[in-house]
Amino acid sequence: MKILLNKILFAFSVIAISIPFALASESAVADDESSAVSYNVGYMSEYWYRGVYQAESAVSFGADVEMGDFYVGTWWADVDKGVEYDIYAGYNFSIGPADMYLGVTGYYYSDNFDDDYEEMNFGIAMGPVSVDIASGEYKKGVVGNTKDHNYSFSSIAYDMSGLGLPITYSYGIWGGSALGGNVHTLSYGQTVAGVDVGLEVSKNSDTITGSASNKDTTFAVFTLGYSF
Repeated sequence: MKILLNKILFAFSVIAISIPFALASESAVADDESSAVSYNVGYMSEYWYRGVYQAESAVSFGADVEMGDFYVGTWWADVDKGVEYDIYAGYNFSIGPADMYLGVTGYYYSDNFDDDYEEMNFGIAMGPVSVDIASGEYKKGVVGNTKDHNYSFSSIAYDMSGLGLPITYSYGIWGGSALGGNVHTLSYGQTVAGVDVGLEVSKNSDTITGSASNKDTTFAVFTLGYSF
């Protein structure tokens, strides 16, 4: 993340939730039937996370372990300078018709690309609607962040497949003293011959964190992913 973060989620864009680009995957079951391990590789034509520009393009690698309702994983991506490496863990559960999760995520960078971010995550989904909330700390470091800053990112997504449209609309907004702005996104995804193909079109606000050329702009991102 440049002058800022990156990349929950996610799934998409939700892990979606949570880690700025996540790939849905089938799991390779380990010897212990109660756990499953999966890996993923991906490509992004441009790397944006939560509406904030990160890099011209990026390739990524991830690994996840599921142990019942618990999960832990890592996600690595090349950025303009060095590597971003994320570490996350959490717990999935349900209450009535609502599917929920609680988790933690850390975003770290080599070569002083950015300072580090650590956050707690909560998400809830009911039918076509999901809400995700992240609350964290942007760490004091060497890239110009002279003190720790608290921040939040909240998003709501609506899956329009029930309306006959293979599209998900989401809206996200930053909060905090150092990070700000909002972003609207339309996402489309399809699996072709085992490869996850995605397209996102987004519009961020003029208050989004980053350089002036990446504010109040519409951008499109093409993604490829493969899980094994």
